[in-house]
Amino acid sequence: MDVVRRFYGAGPAADDSERRSFFAPDAVWHVPGDNPVSGPCRGIEQITGLMVERMAPLDDWRIEPRHMMANGDLVLAVVHVFGTRRGHSIKTHGGHVFRFDSDGRIAEAWGFTEDQAALDEFFRA
Repeated sequence: MDVVRRFYGAGPAADDSERRSFFAPDAVWHVPGDNPVSGPCRGIEQITGLMVERMAPLDDWRIEPRHMMANGDLVLAVVHVFGTRRGHSIKTHGGHVFRFDSDGRIAEAWGFTEDQAALDEFFRA
């Protein structure tokens, strides 16, 4: 859980360069929904580059962890998401499930949101 806390605390979400070291080279991040950001991002370049490009432009994007729990190589983080983009805003609860490799790096992650339709609309704007 300490790694996940440091992950969320690693600078603004619009610049994921500080998060690169948290990922295994072949990591996969699964983005939910039906919007331009949705789908799997494979590898550090796609996770920290392509995913951020697809989210742009962001005026504000904050993910605040509220609760965490762990079970073996899995960590569940319950988060609150705040965003502003092209005059649209979102405020919703969500979550991430992280699976770690044997070196303590993120091997796979899945995103969840309380209101997927609102998040899809936000990223389509």
